Amino acid sequence: MRQLWNGKVDIHPAAFVRCANTQDVIHTVQWARSHGLPLSVLGGGNDFAGRALSENGIVIDCSQMRAVVIDPGARTAHVQGGANASDLIDAMQKEGLATTTGYCLTGMAGFTLGGGYGPLIGVYGLAADNLLSAQVVTADGLLRTASAKEHTDLFWGLRGGGGNFGVVVSLEYRLHPLATVLAGLLLYPLDQARAVLRHFNEFITTAPDEVTIQSGFITLPGGMPVLFLAPCYSGPLEEGQRLLSPLRTFGKPLVDQIQPTTYGAFIYTRKDGVPKGRSYFMQTQSIERLHSETIEMLIEHIEQFSSPFSAISLHNFHGAASRVALSETPFALRQDHLMVEIIAGWEPSSPDEEQRHIQWAQSLSHALAPYAFKGGYVNLLDERERDRVPQAFGSNYQRLFNLKRAYDPDDVFHSTIGHVSPMAS
Repeated sequence: MRQLWNGKVDIHPAAFVRCANTQDVIHTVQWARSHGLPLSVLGGGNDFAGRALSENGIVIDCSQMRAVVIDPGARTAHVQGGANASDLIDAMQKEGLATTTGYCLTGMAGFTLGGGYGPLIGVYGLAADNLLSAQVVTADGLLRTASAKEHTDLFWGLRGGGGNFGVVVSLEYRLHPLATVLAGLLLYPLDQARAVLRHFNEFITTAPDEVTIQSGFITLPGGMPVLFLAPCYSGPLEEGQRLLSPLRTFGKPLVDQIQPTTYGAFIYTRKDGVPKGRSYFMQTQSIERLHSETIEMLIEHIEQFSSPFSAISLHNFHGAASRVALSETPFALRQDHLMVEIIAGWEPSSPDEEQRHIQWAQSLSHALAPYAFKGGYVNLLDERERDRVPQAFGSNYQRLFNLKRAYDPDDVFHSTIGHVSPMAS
């Protein structure tokens, strides 16, 4: 049960409480609070920093609470707190519906609470932008429904403010009609990377909402590092073929897998990229766009990959996500940008070897920092990067701090804003 997605995490809780329903969660929160025991919450278990576990504490394990109920007429999904993206995708797909999920099959609750980048972000916004309501067991052991009509302050905080306010036992999402997308991988050798990234950089500045492109670098099974582009187009297929044609004809790709497919099939093709049990360390920076200097930094670090399991991913934030007002949710970076996800991955090894992989990720993050927005994506911040949290929320941080003080004054749940202080005036 201690085995999370990140095999590097080695935390020893005192006990796991495997919850079957909301009442189990309520009882566990009340019992742990009455005995003064630390609490943590396990849902999908994908947080790389291991915040789902607490040393010598009680883990509220919601991983078996994975039910999904679709209302096709209302175009909504009710999702239990332990469900992952595959649970939701499988249910939505049967009804020809979709909403923003990540590129990997992560737990939906934690993914959404931090914001939630994904291939439909341009047309539908962040996962948090599609959250209609949530049921939360707060630190006082009470069940609250947060929505635009009830506990509106808590609802605001849940849409990108992190898992700071309680145990989210269910979430309600807005769904959208979407049967087919035009999507797939383009792979390029490194000697074309500079030219392709410059072309990509220009392409995304005028791309319509329906086109969102993840890009980055991976290593093929034979050990060859390559640049990848992974466009996802969610409009009429004929128009999509025309729009994506410049991407497919620029340069000479090694592989072109772009084709009409279901949204679920596109996501499932990515599921083996970061398997459970491997060791991971992650860093994040968000840049407005690519420049010649940042392109060189990326390529330099690709050529110095510390492991064939490491990767760099650039998430394309634009469209509907950029048009949400800054104050509407805690998520503060509401302008077009590329969120750079730096993933050091390796098989278990000696401490010296582990440090080499960590330093590779940190080196690239530090190199990009002068070109980046302040803060970072909260779902990817390391436990040792708490100083970046206020910067990540910007002008929304003080409101989040006040909300935390109102719903969890004893800091029972501290995945993102725990042990915080107000912004300095």
